[in-house]
This record gives sequence, C-alpha cells and structure tokens, in this order.
Amino acid sequence: MTVIDAIILGIIQGLTEFLPVSSSGHLELAQHLLGMKDLEQYILFNLVCHLGTLLAICFIFFNQIKSLFQHNTTRLKQLILATLPLFPLVFLMKPIKAAYADPSYLGFFFLITACILFLGVRFGKTIPEKEIKQHKWRDALIIGIWQAAAILPGVSRSGSTISGARILGWSANEAVTFSFLLAIPAILGGATLEIIKLWQHPESASSLSLTHYSLGFLISFVIGLGSLQLLIRLVTHNKFAYFAWYCLALGLATLYLTWA
Repeated sequence: MTVIDAIILGIIQGLTEFLPVSSSGHLELAQHLLGMKDLEQYILFNLVCHLGTLLAICFIFFNQIKSLFQHNTTRLKQLILATLPLFPLVFLMKPIKAAYADPSYLGFFFLITACILFLGVRFGKTIPEKEIKQHKWRDALIIGIWQAAAILPGVSRSGSTISGARILGWSANEAVTFSFLLAIPAILGGATLEIIKLWQHPESASSLSLTHYSLGFLISFVIGLGSLQLLIRLVTHNKFAYFAWYCLALGLATLYLTWA
C-alpha cells in the first residue's frame, strides 16, 4: 500500500461509512482494484479508518451521547438491547472473515443492500410517538437484528438500521440518530476483537508506516464529518432511493468485474 493508496482509502472510508452503501464493501472493492493481495492483512488499516469515522460520530452527536448518561437512560438501555444480537456473531468470525477475503461475494452483498434500501423506501412510515413508545423495547431488538445482518462486507450497517427503523414507523431523524448511536458500541466491539487478534498474531498485520495509519485516520474523520451531515439532510428529505439505485448498479458492476 502506497501513501496515495492510504489517502484514497481514507477518503472512501469517510464518504461511505455513513452513507448507506457499505464502507467495508467499498474498502474491500477499492483494495482489490488497487491490486492489493491478501486483503486480510489490511484489517488493522481498515480498523484505524473506522476509528476515524467513529470520532466523527462522537463529534456530531456529542450532545445526544452526553444525554444518554444524564437524563436519557431509556435510550441507553435501548442501545444496549439492540447491541445484543451482535454477540452470537463472535462464534461465526471464521466464515465472516472468509467473506471479507473473497471479493467475488461483494456484488451479491451490494445487491442485498439495494434490496434493504428499497424496502425502507417502499414500506417506511412515521407513526405517532405514543405508539413508538409502546414498542420501544421490541423495536430496539429488531433494529439490532438488522444491524447484525450487516456484518458482511457490502451490506450497509447504516442502511440496514435506518431502513429497519423506518419500516417500524420511526421518524427519519430518530432513525438516523439511533442508527449512529448504535454504531458506537458496534465499532468499538469490532475494534476490540481485531486488536485482540492482532495481539495474538502480530505477524498477520501488514507492516505499514505510521504515516499510512495517520492519513487513513485523519482523512476518514474529516470526510466523515461532511458525509454524516449530508446523510442527515438526505434522509430527512426522503432521498434514500438514490442510494438504493446506486447499490443496485454497483452490485451489478462488481459482479461483472469479479466474475467476468
């Protein structure tokens, strides 16, 4: 990986982490197109880029995060409940890693994201806040299951959780806020698992320089700030269908590139 590659990948991570198009899928596709082999060795770099976008979430939603520990403990409990479906996936890490290592799966997963987004557009609705409160625990768990389905590269986490929340009747603003607050424990959990693995098998990581990691982190953070603000505007103006069509076209193009 060259320094230019690191800059390109940082930009891609920052742009796609929040847009419902799957940052992990775009990173894997970009690495494949840049001619990088044995993609699993770049997991640490991908992780650093994800931490950059995590910082962007904390920056944008700072007030909401602070309120979780002050007067919005119900939302905090919802987030904990929604995170639970991720835990069984720890025992499926080997086949999941195999999916990450093989770009030929990516096209299918992008098409899955397109289907999820189309479902969110077609069946998304906003129901009264009173009814939402009646089902807050059920809804949180269902949204968590949608997030667990997005563990595969090419399946968008934000697209899955926002679409799931909209189908359940959550408003666009509530769906976006909950989705990205939910991303915090998901990213931290994934980072912890990868750090443990790299600590146990340090030889599996690529020997990139501090410059590579710093560029990936800083660029993904800065670009991520703009990307997240863009997504919030697009969702509140009901522009989710654009991403569905994009993922459909990208999925078909990726299938052609990897299977032709």
